[in-house]
Amino acid sequence: MEFEYKKNKILSNLIFGYFYLCFTIFISGAILRKMILEWNDVSLSNIFSFTIPIFLFSFLTYLFLGTALIRRKYYLKNLREEVRIDPLEKQIIVLDKRSRKERKIDFEKIKAVELYYSWNSNAFSSDLGYSKIVIENNAEPILITQNNINQYHIYKAFKNKVTINKSRFVNNL
Repeated sequence: MEFEYKKNKILSNLIFGYFYLCFTIFISGAILRKMILEWNDVSLSNIFSFTIPIFLFSFLTYLFLGTALIRRKYYLKNLREEVRIDPLEKQIIVLDKRSRKERKIDFEKIKAVELYYSWNSNAFSSDLGYSKIVIENNAEPILITQNNINQYHIYKAFKNKVTINKSRFVNNL
């Protein structure tokens, strides 16, 4: 594995994110209350200065809570299954950890590969990328998170089958 998710870090980011959400709601209510009570004294500059903290804390809420919720999805996905690529046998091996069943898919059965990169290079959200491997016969696609197999290795293995190559801040499964 490229990177291991830590449950306590995800939990602390969730708590931090919910704290920012509650604080954002509280500060928005306080500002609205003040504006309603002192409506005659409110000017355009006051409205502008009131909205800056709301936007700041909304952005922090998105950063902490949004990335923590997505990282939690990745963590739960990696608890359910593990994916390996066997370049010698030209197979993708999917291990369902709950039932302990192994599924092998030949490279020839892969119709397309979609890569979703996280454009952020710091530790905050650089691990929030994934690869989607579309299989023939409308079978359920395989989702491989960035921390399971690096997307560069997937790109090297399936260079001619890559159909989508997108970069975003974070990528939701």
